Amino acid sequence: MVEERKADLMGKEDGGTVEVAPIRPSPRVLLQGLASGGLLLLFTMLMLVRVEPFASWYYAFAWWTFIGLMDAVVLWRRGDSLFWRDHRGFLFLALLSVPAWLVFEGFNLFIRNWYYVGASPSWPLRWMGYAICFSTVLPAIFEAMELLGVTGIVGDLRLKPLGISRRLLAGMVAVGIVSCLLPILFPRYCFPLVWLALFFLFDPINYLLGEESLLGQWERGEWSTTSRLLLGGLLCGLAWELFNAEALCKWIYTVPFFEEGKLFEMPLPGFLGFLPFALECFAIWNFAKAVARRTTSKAKGIGLVLCLVAASLAMFHLVDKNTVGSFKPYVKDLEELAPYEARLLEQAGIKRLDIWLLKPGARARESLVLELLGATPEMIAKWRTWAALVTLKGIGTENLKLLLRAGVTSLRDLAQQEPESLFRKLQELQRGAPSPREEQVRLWVKEARKVCKEEPQRGLPGCK
Repeated sequence: MVEERKADLMGKEDGGTVEVAPIRPSPRVLLQGLASGGLLLLFTMLMLVRVEPFASWYYAFAWWTFIGLMDAVVLWRRGDSLFWRDHRGFLFLALLSVPAWLVFEGFNLFIRNWYYVGASPSWPLRWMGYAICFSTVLPAIFEAMELLGVTGIVGDLRLKPLGISRRLLAGMVAVGIVSCLLPILFPRYCFPLVWLALFFLFDPINYLLGEESLLGQWERGEWSTTSRLLLGGLLCGLAWELFNAEALCKWIYTVPFFEEGKLFEMPLPGFLGFLPFALECFAIWNFAKAVARRTTSKAKGIGLVLCLVAASLAMFHLVDKNTVGSFKPYVKDLEELAPYEARLLEQAGIKRLDIWLLKPGARARESLVLELLGATPEMIAKWRTWAALVTLKGIGTENLKLLLRAGVTSLRDLAQQEPESLFRKLQELQRGAPSPREEQVRLWVKEARKVCKEEPQRGLPGCK
């Protein structure tokens, strides 16, 4: 039986988890669990065979079904869940997740630790994608936290109560402010502080306002939520990187000092950042609830929402300008290089070069159609080589044009380049216009060398 006591959206009362004995799965649990798990498996299969929109939008499809699956497990074990406990609260959590994550996108304008490739060239679709993907962050963290609690993976943890003084609170806020500024002023060396700053800034404020805070729980000797958040952050981090790895629209990391030793796209030490990030999410959420509760005027509430929407849209624009590294590689984007050949490809049904290269059977099938349309073997080989280049780490068509101007026409050419020299050459060719960053160029050359070394196994054209 579900205990009849009031719990908030996070399923807590006085800082502890509402403990309920496991119950027999209800039809609702079975339907949600089977639907979420089945759709996740289906979307994964469709992504792997490069069926659109799942190949590009896999992250969004995978995360929302995975959230549904975690929610179903929590519902089964406890009788309620993050979603079913409070629909409106869950919606608020998802909507708040967008501006919350955009704070970190703002930091990334300075630290430049990641960039996006394979984005939609249509800004309305691209911005809709940002909103859908970013809205998963907070729900994912809190679903994982609850999952770890109700399954008993992370049980109740009580330690000696921590004394909280005004000096400690002031010191934490000061550390939070400094940790926000240092990555902006010294991004190459201080970028890790991004993943701690907002916890130090907001959690003491939440404590002072009498809101739910980890400091308040530590003062009572309660560490269950903290331990579940830390492990939940790591669980979400693994899922984030897994769902990103094979998607065509994805992010790629360029983290200083950590270009080697990666799992999926993430440098191994980077997974440690997901642990404190979960604490930041908890602090942000409770601060947002405090603001919402204190905004009693409807006009002020509407004004606050409009400010958040305007700030989010402005941030979308900045992400477009600074963080998007390439768009989907359409054949039509290269039509200026070879108009007749591009039209032949489109007549053969080849719209996207990455799909042509990666979709099982597509190269052989559509190359046969090209030959029937009169394409020469040399032309087909050239476009296959270009397809391999635009697909490598999401180089994209605009960067391909720039590489071709620099004399890089294949993966082999790229693998033979010295990254610093190639970067300078690309800068000179652009003459002050935006050009790929040095970290990106270094990543391209490194990946080209790796791919050409493995070419007999991977079968990518342009390495011989």
